[in-house]
Amino acid sequence: MQRRSGLRPQAHRRLLSARPWPPARPANPRRRRSVRCPGRHGDRAPGALSLAAAHPQHRAWAGVHRGARALLHPHAARRHRGARCGQLGQGGVVHALRWHPHRGQRSGRGRRRGEPDAAGLRRARRGRFLKLDTARLFGPEPLAGRPPSQVKFSPDGKLLGFLRPAANDRERLELWLHEIGGATRLVPIALRDLEVARLSDVERAERERRRQFATGVTTWSWHPASDAVLVPHAGATYLHRFADNSTRRVSPEGSSAAQLSPDGKQVAYVRGGDLFVANIDADEERRLTSDGGGTVTNGLPEFVAQEEMHRFEGYWWPPDSRTIAFTRVDDAQVPVSHRHEIGAEGIAVVPQRYPFAGAENAEVRLAVCDVAASIPGAGGRPAVRPAQRSDVPTPQWLDWALEEDDYLARVQFGPDGALWVQAQSRDQRQLSIRRRADAAWQEVAEIRSETWIDLDDNLHWLPDGRALHTAEADGRVTLHVDGTPLPTGLKRTNKIVGARDDMAWVTGWHQDPTEQHLYRVHLGNGEAERITQGGAWHEATLHETTGRAAITRATPDAPASLELVELRDAARTRSRTLAPANDEPPAPASLFPHHSLAQLGCITGAGGEPLHYRITPPAPFEPNKRYPVVVHVYGGPGVQRVRREMPPLMLQLFAQAGFGVFELDNRGSTNRSAAFEKAIHGQLGAVEVADQLRGLEHLHSLPWVHPERIAVFGHSYGGYMALMCLATEPEAFAAGVAVAPVTDWRLYDTHYTERYLGMPQENEAGYDASSPLPKVANIRTPLLLMHGMADDNVLFTHSTRLMKALQGAGVSFELMTYPGAKHSMQERAVATHRFETILRFLERVLAPP
Repeated sequence: MQRRSGLRPQAHRRLLSARPWPPARPANPRRRRSVRCPGRHGDRAPGALSLAAAHPQHRAWAGVHRGARALLHPHAARRHRGARCGQLGQGGVVHALRWHPHRGQRSGRGRRRGEPDAAGLRRARRGRFLKLDTARLFGPEPLAGRPPSQVKFSPDGKLLGFLRPAANDRERLELWLHEIGGATRLVPIALRDLEVARLSDVERAERERRRQFATGVTTWSWHPASDAVLVPHAGATYLHRFADNSTRRVSPEGSSAAQLSPDGKQVAYVRGGDLFVANIDADEERRLTSDGGGTVTNGLPEFVAQEEMHRFEGYWWPPDSRTIAFTRVDDAQVPVSHRHEIGAEGIAVVPQRYPFAGAENAEVRLAVCDVAASIPGAGGRPAVRPAQRSDVPTPQWLDWALEEDDYLARVQFGPDGALWVQAQSRDQRQLSIRRRADAAWQEVAEIRSETWIDLDDNLHWLPDGRALHTAEADGRVTLHVDGTPLPTGLKRTNKIVGARDDMAWVTGWHQDPTEQHLYRVHLGNGEAERITQGGAWHEATLHETTGRAAITRATPDAPASLELVELRDAARTRSRTLAPANDEPPAPASLFPHHSLAQLGCITGAGGEPLHYRITPPAPFEPNKRYPVVVHVYGGPGVQRVRREMPPLMLQLFAQAGFGVFELDNRGSTNRSAAFEKAIHGQLGAVEVADQLRGLEHLHSLPWVHPERIAVFGHSYGGYMALMCLATEPEAFAAGVAVAPVTDWRLYDTHYTERYLGMPQENEAGYDASSPLPKVANIRTPLLLMHGMADDNVLFTHSTRLMKALQGAGVSFELMTYPGAKHSMQERAVATHRFETILRFLERVLAPP
């Protein structure tokens, strides 16, 4: 009797389009025969499983069950050579997988380990558990895999630590350790499972500024002895030692911003606006400041330092651990904005010191305090003798600013113990890098610009004391040595990874801005040698003494992987992949039958500039049909969307709902030349919209795009861009979704807004032209407006002013607000509802007539 397939032909008809399958190629006689599934697509139908995958560890990926046939779809069946395990190979053949999401379930009679039960097969045939929806996208399962983050070598270079999402909860991060030359293991840190709502206001604000929304181990640092890690959690800080897997509290509850001293004997932290220090093994603390409270905080950065300058530190230890440099911030002169946080239970009026464009900033002072005296410490236990205000040492105040309204952009101690500061002028056209030695400031480099200067964390030192940093030269960001540019030949240097002897390691790009690579630069002649391979986006961490690098590599079709590399000259003498491990399952997203691969391309802008784009076709895809498209826009400075890495799964949500998704990096976005990035200076929303319209022209040229069913959608600056597109070119888009948009730049903060537009008092016309409010009467297409009602970044006032302007112009719109939600709106319930609302809106307004 002929053996019948486990899948009925009608199951294929439900899952697959009617396109004929590509003809079979001659069979390889050395391959094991595959189980063929009859059906109208022929014997190369996507039910044929090849057990001869091109994966180097193919023999380990055995034991595939016939139910895996249901994972296939012709749209994903591209003719890829050398497919990895679990990916589609020639003619849609799936290569053998050892892992399956239903492995280990109880089965019916005769089912082998790893095979799903009958109910699982029925669900697979119907595609119920495979299609991406909002519940799965924002659910606990790590659909995008478990990419590593916060990768750090131990001080002695023998260990490598990194964070990864938990296998069963993508929002909970876990700490993993890899012993060089040994195994990789999970660190069993015993932390209380507290909700974010239990965090202090300071911690919640910092998490929002850092865009940090996970739980578990969200940030960590090494103990100088490499035998322990410091982990902040829920209003306290814990020290976990590897020897006995013990975890104990080393700062009192209600504290924040804890840091170990370089000698590992002391811990500093902030509580109640004051800075404290304690010995980690004793029972008392010592107060370093006493005037915290009200508008004054010590040891914490001010609002614009966190939100816009990305400086999250307010104090710094020197190498000898004998002193501390700290900031004293006084917000008294900052305007008070009474923010109405509208929650589900009522309205709270929150007075917020918000530095509106053109207004006063906080006063920031810098001091150095002596902590060399014998310091008893909290040690994680209740203090025997609480610190008294009378115990406060006298600080030494430093005149760090060149002008009264300068920004304290960066503070660091060099290896020799000298204090370094970077002071930026209020107009952000001048940056002074200075070193304090012998009680006096010495200027190492002065950087000037006719537009603005971007800040970075690229100040490093060579063993001979010379300073490395990055700055613009000849229209591009390049490496500098003591203020002198080095001719590396790279189009862009993004990060200084490390330096040793007469060499520096940097990340950047030379030919393609959608790729990022690790380079070794000879500091003598500037010659740059590429270390990483093409077609990907790389980040790197270097241990300078051992010459080892931890490199994360992301590609458009796979989550980021972590590789440990031994560097000898520019060669990779040895490498080892740490994450994902060989026995881990592939990212569940790769199992979706309708997963759509994004395509990268380039068009020419109005001024001849190359504009890079990413387009994700709808799935399933039929080439003879025309589809609606969502232009997903950000468009603002400091952000690059189009990169050779796995795109956010949010794009798959739209694609599997039947929409194409188009993204374009317009002028003003980052990682390009100075002329490209700074074309927005003096007026926002002009060249950005013009470039997005060039992208729209490209969409119209694609045969599968319906030109009259294109919507624009964006969040934050992207929400602003959505409004500007609709108001500037009312006939270009069929609909728009604006989430938390800026509508009047006079209502945004000083450091961000003045960087691009200057002071409102000096550029009134530029501010008016950059606002969508005077143009909203032009909007003729459906508009969905969304905003969090407790947003402390783009205040809810932006949307209320927009509502009033729309109503005054007689323009209809739809509104969805989220009580208690901040700017990012990342809470699971909020995110699920938000995207479900967006999908329903787009399905309705972009439906064919």
